[in-house]
Amino acid sequence: MPDAAYHAEHQPEKPEWYKELAKYEKPDIRRAFIQLCNTLIPLLGLLGMMLYTVTHGYPYWITLGMSVVAAGFLCRTFIFFHDCTHGSFFPSQRANAILGFLLGVLMMTPYGQWRWSHLKHHASFANLDRRGVGDVKLMTVDEYQAASRWQRLVYRWYRHPFVLFGLGSTILFAIIYRFPIRRASARERRSVWLTDGALLAMTAVVGLTVGFRPLLLVLVPVWFILWMVGVWIFYIQHQFEGVYWARQAEWDFFRASLEGSSYYRLPKVLQWFTGNIGLHHVHHLRPRIPNYSLQQAYDATPAVQAVKALTLRSSLKTIRLNLYDERRRQMVSFHALDRCEQIDERGGT
Repeated sequence: MPDAAYHAEHQPEKPEWYKELAKYEKPDIRRAFIQLCNTLIPLLGLLGMMLYTVTHGYPYWITLGMSVVAAGFLCRTFIFFHDCTHGSFFPSQRANAILGFLLGVLMMTPYGQWRWSHLKHHASFANLDRRGVGDVKLMTVDEYQAASRWQRLVYRWYRHPFVLFGLGSTILFAIIYRFPIRRASARERRSVWLTDGALLAMTAVVGLTVGFRPLLLVLVPVWFILWMVGVWIFYIQHQFEGVYWARQAEWDFFRASLEGSSYYRLPKVLQWFTGNIGLHHVHHLRPRIPNYSLQQAYDATPAVQAVKALTLRSSLKTIRLNLYDERRRQMVSFHALDRCEQIDERGGT
């Protein structure tokens, strides 16, 4: 399957501003190293403090309070991991692969396999004919109406916020990521087993040193918050009001990037913890721009500034959007579809 760069380069006309964005793709080892220091050092310090409170009898709510902040640093770490999959964090691809693997162990995410599925996503985002790899499951209205009662029930269950962002995110990271994807190559499969082995070894060493119960009391809430926020961010990036989706015959790379990928404008502190990934439309235009250059690229390019922003408040409304209506070219809710079906039934009687 062609990747995002292929799609961009094979567009009939590339706007000048798109060409200008290429200058922000160069990785900067100094900025990358500073990011690692200002993120991993506080993260490890917080985890150490949490472990101290658990082993010295402090109230657990203190530990849980620190877990929220630690999860923020781990979320930022995930963005570095994400940059490594695009080969954009360090100039050296070998360094990206090594760092990506190590960070993946810390987040229970196999680097090689995640890289494979994520690059598949970049080759198929906003494309209704190529959904299903590296994205949140989405059905069209026609597909939902043609589905069996059981398939509808499963999809409704999957799209429930408690399942999608809570139980589902835990199952995905803690269980599904422990096994290779059937379609993955031997290289990606090997990355899963290596990650599982390293995770087991890390847990055994730390657990035997400080105790398995304290270790789990520290890591589980941090992981859970990370996974929940991670799935939310993946969801909001391509499923929102006014989003662009198209069939292969009509799919356009620039529309998919600018209208099918969100600009999630967060408060500065949350933008820092999420590594500028809210500038997702810029990221899809030029996936090799490192997270530390995304804001600079945005500020210098009026064309990407024209995209309507999602705010924290407006993003919460997207939770009720469950299906894509191809005829109306918009996301709709289960409730709206059910109401239309009831009106149609009454009209037919």
